Amino acid sequence: MRTVLLSKADEVYLEKCAQEHSFSYGIIVGHQADLTKSIVVHLARNNEEDADLEDLTDVRFTISDVNSQALASQWLSASKMCPGSFDVIGIFISSAMPEFANENSEEVKNAKNLFSDVYDLLLQSNSSFGVYTTDMAQTEYVFLAYSLADKTLLCKNFTYGKHCKKSYFTANIKCIICGGTFSKMDYRFVEKPFEWVPLECNYDLDDVIPIIDPARRINIEEQFQNIILTIRKYLIASEVFLQNEMVEDTIDLQTYINRKKQSDEKLKTSSSTNSTASGSNTGAVHMLTSNEGDNANGSGNVIRASIVMPVKCQLNSPANIKVSEFNGTLRMSGTMFSRIYCDSRNTIADVKRFVRDDVLRSLITRIQVYCDGLTDPHVSNEAVYISEPPRRVFFSIPADGVSPSASTNSIQFSEYLFRGEAPTVAVSQAKQVLDVEIDPEMIILDAEGLPEDGNFAARIQDTDHLDENNRTMASSMPKRELSRSLYMVGIAVALLVLLASVALHYIMA
Repeated sequence: MRTVLLSKADEVYLEKCAQEHSFSYGIIVGHQADLTKSIVVHLARNNEEDADLEDLTDVRFTISDVNSQALASQWLSASKMCPGSFDVIGIFISSAMPEFANENSEEVKNAKNLFSDVYDLLLQSNSSFGVYTTDMAQTEYVFLAYSLADKTLLCKNFTYGKHCKKSYFTANIKCIICGGTFSKMDYRFVEKPFEWVPLECNYDLDDVIPIIDPARRINIEEQFQNIILTIRKYLIASEVFLQNEMVEDTIDLQTYINRKKQSDEKLKTSSSTNSTASGSNTGAVHMLTSNEGDNANGSGNVIRASIVMPVKCQLNSPANIKVSEFNGTLRMSGTMFSRIYCDSRNTIADVKRFVRDDVLRSLITRIQVYCDGLTDPHVSNEAVYISEPPRRVFFSIPADGVSPSASTNSIQFSEYLFRGEAPTVAVSQAKQVLDVEIDPEMIILDAEGLPEDGNFAARIQDTDHLDENNRTMASSMPKRELSRSLYMVGIAVALLVLLASVALHYIMA
């Protein structure tokens, strides 16, 4: 049986939602610690309809009144803001009435239909841009129902579409009978705050993808989809190094940290007896110590991860390599910054997957945000088109119920800002999607730098210079068609003069 772990701050938040709003619903952001345990990281009440419900305080709301479209929209927005190790794992309901936490009530049956409707909307919204993971997408979720009347919590595991015995029903096709099932799920409140191990990674983009579309006007969104599929294929084939070392997948993160500390202690001991070795081993000893320069969230002990790509010609077998014509190229350049938080019980295989997922999720989110702002997704294939997707910024959310500035165990979510956008955009998004108040001064804006304008200008100048060279070369080459035409005109004029002279001779005679 699966178990979900909650903190005391989560219980306080559920009680607050029921007291202030009588009936509330929202999303659950969580982390998969292992195959049987999920950790609730953050609860976010949906406040999209607050303005419409101000005058309806005396009306009794039920789960049937929940706006599934608003809930699905919040779900998608929160998924974009989560680090790769976190995800939206379910829905919660908080009410002052006792029947919401009653397993046999009609409200629980309505909750299953709500889950099915929301999942349907999620599948429709994600169909054009693929999935956010390099692994199998999850199909099991958490449902929490809290009743303020008797202060009880109901926890259920929702499985989408797996209950059907028919072979043509799969996890990605909605069941026409009921769309999913609830099963038993245990929960436990944890007194001690959860501890997270932060990992950071820089992923460099430097790839060229051919444009196969023969049309004169290219659809940018379709070409960006090819970028997502290509990078996802690269990430699946990649290897993740921790602290520049290859680590076996089977051990857990805590075991790796302990081994690393023991190794660092041995280096310290050897360096204390050998002054020459001391200078050369300083960097190795500092690997798992607090990194003041890079660790902006103050949690210490940041583990650096590196994504190593294989030789790309080895991704395909020689039989699949073929030569084809293309009508243009997509050039990707830049660096994406990744920061995730893992539980010490996670295996190294999970940690590597979380790093890859964070890079992929960040790339997909940038492309989605960029394409949403396009007025016309089509451009000419004869033009040089430069796109500048938004950069990633980070803000802290407390992991133990206190303010981020006072917490030493805070975690960070992210938002994406275009050039010139103010940090207040991230403040409003955090309030609307995650139901948290953040200080604009606390937003980390320098995790990713802005691209230099000189790079764009130089690239355009290089292209213009190349076009001018092509035109100069074309004008200096011998024009064989023009010479042939001049010859024909000359012969025709000569024949005309000859005929005219013969005719004049007969006339004169």
